[in-house]
Amino acid sequence: MTGDDRSSRGLSTEEDLRALYEFTDAIYHARSADDIYSSALDVITRTLHCDRASILLFDDAGAMQFVAWRGLSDQYRTALAGHTPWKPGDRDPPPIFVENIAESDEPDWIKQGITAEGIVSLGFVPITQEGRVIGKFMTYYSSRQSIQPQSQTLAVTIARQLGFSIGRTRAEAARETALSDLVHSEARFRQMTEEAPIMIWMSDPTGHCEQLNKRARDFWGVADDGLDQFDYSATIHPDDFDHILSQMAEAITQNRPVTLRGRYANVSGDWRVLQTEARPRYACDGRFLGMIGVNVDITEQESSARQRELMLAELNHRVKNTLAVVQAIAHQTFRSEGSSPAVNTFLGRLGVLAKAHDILSGVNWEATPMHELAREVLGGLSANKTRIVTDGPPFLLKPKQALAIALALHELQTNAMKYGALSVDQGTVVLQWRLPSSRSLEILWQERGGPPVIPPSRRGFGTLMLEQGLAAELNGTARLDFQPDGLQCRIEAVIEGVNG
Repeated sequence: MTGDDRSSRGLSTEEDLRALYEFTDAIYHARSADDIYSSALDVITRTLHCDRASILLFDDAGAMQFVAWRGLSDQYRTALAGHTPWKPGDRDPPPIFVENIAESDEPDWIKQGITAEGIVSLGFVPITQEGRVIGKFMTYYSSRQSIQPQSQTLAVTIARQLGFSIGRTRAEAARETALSDLVHSEARFRQMTEEAPIMIWMSDPTGHCEQLNKRARDFWGVADDGLDQFDYSATIHPDDFDHILSQMAEAITQNRPVTLRGRYANVSGDWRVLQTEARPRYACDGRFLGMIGVNVDITEQESSARQRELMLAELNHRVKNTLAVVQAIAHQTFRSEGSSPAVNTFLGRLGVLAKAHDILSGVNWEATPMHELAREVLGGLSANKTRIVTDGPPFLLKPKQALAIALALHELQTNAMKYGALSVDQGTVVLQWRLPSSRSLEILWQERGGPPVIPPSRRGFGTLMLEQGLAAELNGTARLDFQPDGLQCRIEAVIEGVNG
């Protein structure tokens, strides 16, 4: 029987089954993709009795590329790579067999390339995985062939076996890659946690510590193999014991994050303050595995903070005493003058400084709310609480800014009570402020309903303080406008640290 006869009549069932069995056994024991390709080319050329054969698969870009071949030139493979009747993912297309390429509808350049390779007849057999095309194998004949249904069925069977084997190999390679990545990722994680400059730990669902990094083991003096016997609760300060354990137990029970701080005895027996940040951790299926957390030794920071608080409290106490001494000296110095306007003005300014100081002391000299400052400075007299209306967005003033604005509001209120809107029952004041930008502040003091305003013939200390001192302190401008129906003061300042 000649090769041409075999192609037209098909192999006997016994020979087909033997070839398929040997192919199945070969790909089952194959150790690599190349082994699978080699076994496939053997069974293709043997059962379909073709002169040459090749296997092509779609690459990541969706182009068909040769992965294995028999009897093809480099020039042919370069010219015909990428040529395919199917797209990636096409579902279960039938094979295509061309009896004579010269009589086909293919473009001339393809016909010429195939004919130049000495190929007359050829077959395109799709390789599928779960019903979708991933590639093809090709059969090539140097003479005209007519492939019979039995041979076509055999070709499809080989292609399906080949597709299944390629899919299995790819899945195994993906699993091995994922496992390798997981191993490397875990190794990197362990190295990172071991070398971290903070204490890192993990617990099981009951709260028992099952992993400590080197920094944590060194802190408590735990041997690398001594974690089973380690109980961190035994190192908690007695005064912090109940609080820490109750907070941690609640976080574990409710599977929620927790932040806490407390004192722990280190390996030397010294009490150290640790701040703990812990989060629940879960398995891929959602099971709660325990907690993972970090401990940061903040002993020095706590000590420094306490020292700062003590120093600030002492400073506040001394400043208040100094202001009280200055007020007492003023009373003694000006006793003979009685309650003269000058004395009262001086004492009033000292009082405003004392109020501003109290406000700043309450916030540790960090920032003062503008609303609170205005209320304290302008709300000294019960009558003024309803006659002075304040309006503006919430924001915070730095200490230097707060002191300057407090003195300015005091001067404006004192002037209004002596000569302006607050000197009569029907007079009112509106104090407004706004923030045109993150670094600018505008304040408007507007009096209404008071006596007709007469511009002063000279500028006193209060006016100079407003127009010159306040402007310098706030790096801006302050303008007094003595309008007939009421004094208006507009302050524009560049300020720092404005926030809500």
